[in-house]
Amino acid sequence: MNYETLLFHEAIRLLIISVRQKQQHTQQSLSIESGISRQFISQLECGKRIPSIDTLCQLAIALKTSMGSLMAELDRIYQHLFRQRQARQNDNTEDYSARSAADTRTPSLEYIRKARGLDKP
Repeated sequence: MNYETLLFHEAIRLLIISVRQKQQHTQQSLSIESGISRQFISQLECGKRIPSIDTLCQLAIALKTSMGSLMAELDRIYQHLFRQRQARQNDNTEDYSARSAADTRTPSLEYIRKARGLDKP
């Protein structure tokens, strides 16, 4: 499974938790309203299961919201997670570059070029 798919699954998990809590539902009360078992809602929120479109529709109805609103919120959460991932990757790249530049045991590219006589125009 690629990282974008995992990120999407995490966004779905966070969506269900977020919307349920905003509506001040417990897992049990959402279960009663939606007809979905509390155990399945727990599995969705733990990321152990992925909801079908039908399940998302049931949740939207129980939460008195539209599928469009759910999908817009899902997109917002996904974009936030994606930006966080990019920021972490950029930080890691900058950290690696800084560590590499500070590591005097590793010869620089300029040193290697000069040593091989490749620095001449």
